[in-house]
Amino acid sequence: MRTKIWLSCFLTAAILLPAIPLYAAERLPVTISEDSELPLRVLTRPAATLYQDKEGQTVLQSNLPTFRSFFVYTRPQGEELGAGTGWYEVGTDDKGKVAGWIKAEDLFEWKQTMCLSYTNPEGRHPVLMFDDDEYLNTLAGMPEDKRAEAVAGYYKAIDEAAADGKALPTDFPIVSMEPKMAVDQQNNFTLLPILDHSSINIDEREARLLSIAAVNSTAKDRVKSDIRKNTEVLQKITTTSESKAKSLEDMKFDVVWVIDTTSSMRPYIDKAREVMKGVSETVAANPVMNGKIAFGAWAYRDSAEIEGLEYVTKNFTPELLPIDQFMPVMEQIQETKVDSQTFDEDVFSGVNDAINNTAWRPDALRIIILVGDAPGHEAGHKWNASGMDPQTLHDLARERNVMFFALHLNPPNAKKYNRVAARQFKTLSVNEGSDKPAYWGISSKDVPAFGLASQEIAERVTAFAENAEKFFKEARSKEETTEQPVAQAEPQPAAQPALANAPTKEDIDKTLRAAAVKWLGAREGVEAPRDIEAWVVDKDLQDSARQSLEVRLLLSKAQLDALSTLLKDVLLAGAQNQVSGEDFFSFLQAASAVAARDPDMLAEAENLGKSGLAPSFLEGLPYKSQLMSMNNELWASWGPDEQDAFLNNLEAKIKAYQAIHDDTSMWIALNEGDDPADHVAPVLLELMP
Repeated sequence: MRTKIWLSCFLTAAILLPAIPLYAAERLPVTISEDSELPLRVLTRPAATLYQDKEGQTVLQSNLPTFRSFFVYTRPQGEELGAGTGWYEVGTDDKGKVAGWIKAEDLFEWKQTMCLSYTNPEGRHPVLMFDDDEYLNTLAGMPEDKRAEAVAGYYKAIDEAAADGKALPTDFPIVSMEPKMAVDQQNNFTLLPILDHSSINIDEREARLLSIAAVNSTAKDRVKSDIRKNTEVLQKITTTSESKAKSLEDMKFDVVWVIDTTSSMRPYIDKAREVMKGVSETVAANPVMNGKIAFGAWAYRDSAEIEGLEYVTKNFTPELLPIDQFMPVMEQIQETKVDSQTFDEDVFSGVNDAINNTAWRPDALRIIILVGDAPGHEAGHKWNASGMDPQTLHDLARERNVMFFALHLNPPNAKKYNRVAARQFKTLSVNEGSDKPAYWGISSKDVPAFGLASQEIAERVTAFAENAEKFFKEARSKEETTEQPVAQAEPQPAAQPALANAPTKEDIDKTLRAAAVKWLGAREGVEAPRDIEAWVVDKDLQDSARQSLEVRLLLSKAQLDALSTLLKDVLLAGAQNQVSGEDFFSFLQAASAVAARDPDMLAEAENLGKSGLAPSFLEGLPYKSQLMSMNNELWASWGPDEQDAFLNNLEAKIKAYQAIHDDTSMWIALNEGDDPADHVAPVLLELMP
């Protein structure tokens, strides 16, 4: 049975006030603008109070939970609205249930369910949060060298004030700054809702100018993160990862091999065993490594429809193992004696299972090493059991904090397939901290090169685990380093594979350092700035090629289900249209439960986004969506390949939503004591259809 499409905004149904009296009925809430039907909502700040009227004499409820969502029935006007003063008349739903009045200073407007999260801080500068949008817009429009000089002066002033224990000048243009250490958004969630946004250009690159608020859901009081007034916050945000690098001694590593075990792979499976034996000797010889590294292995083949293949994927390590226990397991990994029916194989099911079903240790860095000689079945192929595509798997791996290293063996007579596999493997292996895919393209005839590349990865991981503090500090300038590197023996460098464009030792180390930065932030419980409103740019102001902030949508499980239902309806309509050639929207109307209740809904719609079929939380998002712009003309203008690609992408998104739905680590309680059904997940904008 299809899930009923959710048409109301997510925080309304997800968060309800207990027993608040009804003061009015049949009233309509204020909308976000005159030309929009989307209701305006507000979220409460810590310690907000609900009053019976705007005189503020009678308290209905004090200390409202942070992030409590209300619809607006009366909004301040004129100077009060501009100054952020006055009163809001609010309600618990959009059907006239007015609850009372809240001071403007106790809440902020939230026009979309969009929020921000910081990208990995490795290799970029902290986000500066400005008091004034015009000032920031002017700064962003400066020539690159002049802007870099001005921004460097701001960072210097912040560091000097923190070092001296002094407050910054009251006219300093920056309200606050992202902490220099990574913020763990899963365990220490701070909502960064987007209040307004516009597109700008920085160095001929598209960027977003964003008005944000910052509120921590666990906060019980107001502690403004204005670094011009709060020197304690100033000290915290300028604490560096280098100053806490000693904690890296406790860091662990989970290394999971994902190996093609089709009939063509025997020489490489044998070589993988040989490599692992060499690594085991290195690990066993070093008592410091005991307990730090654990290993796992997944194997993949092809469709279960092919007789004799035995499995599509197989997990050889239900629990990750120390190296001495892992070596006997490696001996069990054998290639099949049955040939596949096509050159491509079910790579993505092996990768998907490794990401989502490995018994990862909660305190370890997660690494997958993919070994294969053929591309994966594309999304939509009947033998792609996962239904996934490389980009969606890459995005899910990021959400699960998984690093990828890809070893691609190139059969000399399969150039067409090699190009496809290279594209897929490279997409999977773009890791945080490095612009270069962690991808090795190796001739299948060059077995020694495969061994060298495998050894390179294993030895860099082992060396980093043994010398993490030193490696970490050496990545920074001596002026920024607060502790001297611990004197340790230099690790023996691995031999360099003679491969064009192969990742270097430095490339691997960058990826490992980026993961270590996040690990340290989680370990130290780093908090983001809160209880402020400011303007930011989503690019590094000193290096505009680097993304500093990414947009996410806070979705409830009901919303995620609603989105999946819509995509399934579109998928079904598209497949039916391809068979019969009839009107795409007619099929969609027949497939959709919402359209069935209003048969004329699609007749006058310009596109799917204006049809009433799409959940309202998709309105106003700052990206271009093929789904929302879909209409009969666009669909008919595509050839079969374009239509297939569109439908395959929707199928991959549906699978991704299911993975997020089932991943308990993704779901966050906005308020203490929330029912699990009311939890939300911050979903990457890139995962929207």
